[in-house]
Amino acid sequence: MLQWCALFLAVITEVIGTTLIKINIVDQNEPIVGYVLWLAMMALSYFFLSKAIVKISLSLSYAVWEGAGLIAITFIGFFLFHEHLPITKIIGISTIVAGILLLKNGSNERSR
Repeated sequence: MLQWCALFLAVITEVIGTTLIKINIVDQNEPIVGYVLWLAMMALSYFFLSKAIVKISLSLSYAVWEGAGLIAITFIGFFLFHEHLPITKIIGISTIVAGILLLKNGSNERSR
């Protein structure tokens, strides 16, 4: 269970870091602070990911980390930065979710 918490934290810190990149580009008042915060979040994300892969398969951990991060960033882009969200992106998100579920199911079958 702790590994899933670590994976959740890895996703959250990656999303925060990626959002900080965009904020730093849009508002360049303190670019150094933005880059330092981004680097700290990405380092934390990799740290938490390394804790998650102790018990969760690498393929599933990476898929959840990147997939959930991509989904979160897509919606942050839409709501916070008013980026376009066409149906093709929504279909892509659905495909990512399906892929993660298939990987999770495959991981469960192997451990039985």
